[in-house]
Amino acid sequence: MSAKINATLAKIPSVFTGTGLKRDSMVYWAVVAGLALLGGLIGDSYVHHILILVFIWCIVIASWDLILGYAGIFNYAQLVFFTFGAYGSAMLSIYAGLTPLLAIAAAAGIGAVIGLIVAVPSLRLKGEYVALFTFAVHLALPPLIQQGKAIGMGGNTGLLGIPWLNLFGYQVSSIDKLTWYWVALAFGAVCVYLIYFIVLRGRMGLAFIAMRDADTFAQAIGVNEYKYKMLAFVVSAMFTAVAGGLYAHYTSVVTPKVLGTEFFLMAMVMLAIGGMGRFPGAVLGVFIVVIGNELLRSFDDYRLLLLGIAVVLTVIFLPNGVAGLFAKRK
Repeated sequence: MSAKINATLAKIPSVFTGTGLKRDSMVYWAVVAGLALLGGLIGDSYVHHILILVFIWCIVIASWDLILGYAGIFNYAQLVFFTFGAYGSAMLSIYAGLTPLLAIAAAAGIGAVIGLIVAVPSLRLKGEYVALFTFAVHLALPPLIQQGKAIGMGGNTGLLGIPWLNLFGYQVSSIDKLTWYWVALAFGAVCVYLIYFIVLRGRMGLAFIAMRDADTFAQAIGVNEYKYKMLAFVVSAMFTAVAGGLYAHYTSVVTPKVLGTEFFLMAMVMLAIGGMGRFPGAVLGVFIVVIGNELLRSFDDYRLLLLGIAVVLTVIFLPNGVAGLFAKRK
């Protein structure tokens, strides 16, 4: 039993080209420290804004990679978790008077509950039927939010005037891009570390990979498929909801547009270009797509077409995404 577990652990892709968890962690935090220093050197608030979005999206895509890339569950309700986190955190701040940090923490709990609710019917299905069901949940949520004005969700206009982040008595407005840069980097770095270095390097991660690669074998060695798939939904939803709460307090507004087609397609493109189930592929995909999308803004209507072409070329020449380049170097 122990030998089988160790053999499975050996299959977990190492960070970059490192060979051990300690070394990988050092490389990871060195990169984070470099990004923190870079923030102080950047003098353009617009660049700060783009990188803030990158850090928030890193949490969303890493969480999606956990359930889709590592656990192999075709979940397409990821932005549902993001939306509940954003609305939940905003409403707790506006109506219940919670400080933004407490509201974001509470959003994690809200996300976990929603993940559980979505998981229960999903786990009665298999393969593409899970994808169809979760995508149907995604499509059904915008009309529900639009009808939620009576319970304080703001309807079509969404929620405006969401309280700014409060750090030790200092109000961090969305105008203060440098402080937000460091805040978003801190949240993103901690969440990504917890996902890839704690969850996926532990027993839970071993179970996810075993279920993805050899479902029958995993059950034969005692992996409780229902339990671990449920955990995949809950953990992924929890982290994604934190990203939603962070996004709401950064922008000070949240509307049903966060469930729009463009957001969903962008997330899919990030995973496709970065590579699923191969750290740091998904995270690199976020940097490439968000920054590339901004560089293509001048192309207006052709922007999404160009991104689509990029995905097609990636699938043809890099079937494992950018992460495949690191795999080839090992």
